[in-house]
Amino acid sequence: MPEPKPLSPRRRVLTAGAALATLPLPGRAAPEPLAETTHGRLRGSASQGVLAFKGVPYAASPTGAGRFSPPGALAPWAGERRADTHGASAPQLRGAGLPVFAYTNPVAEQSEDCLTLAIYTPGLRDGRRRPILVWLHGGAWSSGAGTAPVLDGSALAREQDVVVVAVNHRLNLFGFLQAEGLPPGAGNNGVLDMVAALRWVRDNAEAFGGDPGCVTIFGQSGGAAKVSALMAAPAAQGLFHRAIMQSGSGALSLATPEDAARAAHGLLAEFELRPTDAARLRDIPADRLLAAMAKVVAANGGANNFRPVLDGVVFHRHPFHTEAPAAAQDVPLLIGSAETEVTFYLAPDRANFSIGAEQLRARVRRFLRLDAEATEHVLAGYRAALPAASPSDLLVAICSDQNYRMSMIQAAELQAGAGGAPAWLYLFTWRSPAMSGLLRTPHTAELPFVFGNLESAAEFTGDGAELPAVRSRMMALWANFARTGRPQAPDVPSWPPYEAGHRPTMLLGNDARLAQDPGGAERQAMRGVPRFEYGHPVTFARD
Repeated sequence: MPEPKPLSPRRRVLTAGAALATLPLPGRAAPEPLAETTHGRLRGSASQGVLAFKGVPYAASPTGAGRFSPPGALAPWAGERRADTHGASAPQLRGAGLPVFAYTNPVAEQSEDCLTLAIYTPGLRDGRRRPILVWLHGGAWSSGAGTAPVLDGSALAREQDVVVVAVNHRLNLFGFLQAEGLPPGAGNNGVLDMVAALRWVRDNAEAFGGDPGCVTIFGQSGGAAKVSALMAAPAAQGLFHRAIMQSGSGALSLATPEDAARAAHGLLAEFELRPTDAARLRDIPADRLLAAMAKVVAANGGANNFRPVLDGVVFHRHPFHTEAPAAAQDVPLLIGSAETEVTFYLAPDRANFSIGAEQLRARVRRFLRLDAEATEHVLAGYRAALPAASPSDLLVAICSDQNYRMSMIQAAELQAGAGGAPAWLYLFTWRSPAMSGLLRTPHTAELPFVFGNLESAAEFTGDGAELPAVRSRMMALWANFARTGRPQAPDVPSWPPYEAGHRPTMLLGNDARLAQDPGGAERQAMRGVPRFEYGHPVTFARD
């Protein structure tokens, strides 16, 4: 009889995970778990030692008269409510993405009735008080959902003994329309949705085996901006105890009232409505509103100002613009970015990886919003730091830094300098073999590892021998930070908190290595360049 074939690294990961699970007897389905919540009973599903509850409402449906209103109180229900199917994604516009990044795509249909959670836990009311990780999805403030395949919390919950919660909330104009005739704070309803979700988690934590006093909010890209916003929102104070920001871009500041007003006026003009007639938008179908919003954003050069606003009601200050938010001074922060973020945006056109010097100069000048002299200063600094880099390499380095890394460094500096809880800075450096290695370490690269879902991103991650170790390390770091407030894992060296003197940064790739101020010369070249924010169009991927 031939020897059995050795398991691939990916299959070893899956087999190890399955060995940890409590499986039903052959031929018998796992019993459907029943959770008792503050609003009624939920009937979920069980698989490989994890109990899942999906489509769980945390606030009243924001439909009809609820459109553009703050999240309303959830009414109790009688009997059992099925919770084995994901809730709807918020209404949104989505372009055609590359198949290699399909793992980030929402799987549910869209509906305004979208205020739901997905919950993954190893046990219900079993005497354990597990850390709770509340995921805030990416997609800026305009798209995405917590139900993308890569975001399934089962593996993280099972292998790290934590509770994972993913939040869906209102997006774009449905969550962030600031206009006359709408309730106070309407420009931040999507943030108020997340606050309502955190309150629901606090009130029901013990029913799902979690600790209401040990809640971590974490998110990537737009999700990191959501973490940042909640850190500055007085209404969210005390509802979470740690924060993780992964690859945040427009995470430092909010829209100005003027930005929000221009966006609202543009939308109203599409329907020939006066500035005081915003309430009439409640009668217009969602698809027509989204189409009109697309025109407003296009007229603004692609910059979307349907996002949280400094309104004096929900927000009284920007999150990390000039100082760390006082409301979250005692919240430890784990923060970082991926090494070559913008290859995510360059990938649809392979010509972006073979540009010339003049293309580089023009794209950098336009994206950084600099004059010719300041552009040359930045280019000279990067050429000196990266002498072997091609023009395309320099484009990737400069725009990744401007769009993501510099903002994350600034937030870490401000949090560390506030004198309260510490911050830890990382740089994710694992490289994808996809597209013949062109992508290197793009935006979203860490998600399959943090959630332990390599299978959902197989085209992106490949099947390298290093995958199980990278996966285990990232899951342990995130879970242990949620558990203790410090990022620790067995194969990670001692990781000191961030401070502006030595700038300790953990490089997380095939292994973990502590560095002092990596990319320091490039950081110096970027001094004086205004930080990227969502009000700036992303223009580096084209001439």
